[in-house]
Amino acid sequence: MGLLNTDERSAAEKLVREALGIDRVGAYSRQQGNSQEQINSAPECSDALLNMEREILGAQFYALGEVWSRPALDLKTRCFITIAAVGALTRSDQLKVYVNAALNLGIPPEDILEALMQMGVYSGVAAANIGMDVARDVFTERGLRKPGNGTELTPKIPMTSEERYEAFLRVGRDLGIGRIGRGPNAKLLKPLQTGPWSILAKDLPLEWEVGQINGQYGYGEIWGRPALGYRIRSLVTVATLQALNQNDQLHFHLNNALNLEITPDELHEAMLQVGAYCGGSGWRNATNVARDLFLQRGIVQPADPTAATWDKAAKP
Repeated sequence: MGLLNTDERSAAEKLVREALGIDRVGAYSRQQGNSQEQINSAPECSDALLNMEREILGAQFYALGEVWSRPALDLKTRCFITIAAVGALTRSDQLKVYVNAALNLGIPPEDILEALMQMGVYSGVAAANIGMDVARDVFTERGLRKPGNGTELTPKIPMTSEERYEAFLRVGRDLGIGRIGRGPNAKLLKPLQTGPWSILAKDLPLEWEVGQINGQYGYGEIWGRPALGYRIRSLVTVATLQALNQNDQLHFHLNNALNLEITPDELHEAMLQVGAYCGGSGWRNATNVARDLFLQRGIVQPADPTAATWDKAAKP
């Protein structure tokens, strides 16, 4: 798919914005709850400053027109990816926008919470809790849940230790964890050479124990849940790790995604989606990580080191 011209991008942005239910008044603070009356009564700014703000807002909506409208991933998948990216960075105001957009697209509230839980495996409990709080506020505002009354919430333990371990083994087999492909005879994945796994050493007993806790919780307790399916969980995980610049883990989970038959093109689309919200440098970082993996799997071939590629890449 080629890049859109200005008119095409504007038309695509309008369609996506309407589908997501996102208004264009995105430059004002939602956290402060500014009303349109408050905005209109604010001190006037210069025409030059107002024009600059309009240009910045127009550039921000480039993501809706140029990125969200690309056909390789549907809007619901892109919404899950965006929620994971902004949620991992605890961008609460933006997370509120896209939780609301997810509901507008018909994504069930339960699936939004599942995505935030999946994100939390890799971004941490604090980020997951912040995301849950944001989602809870949106659900309450939309009448999907009643306001709380301070009643203590009793945790529900989903699995026993035995069930968690069995789920851990099942998910590991299903994802082909650490292998290029699935099955016991699949070739082992070589670690990203800049990551900590490139240093070969035996684990300390405590390190092994912590690894078991992490693996059984992440894969057994969370990946093993029936909601969402492996595909969305994988893309949510990739988005989270790209947003956090966790290169070695991103390398590992991009490989899992390929084992699940998510295509290289779909992974690049997911990385582009995250890049629109977390920055172009992070997107470039992620594509470099993917390139190492794609070389290992024979998806791409080594480039001629003497060939100049920047001019070619920069051409529209």
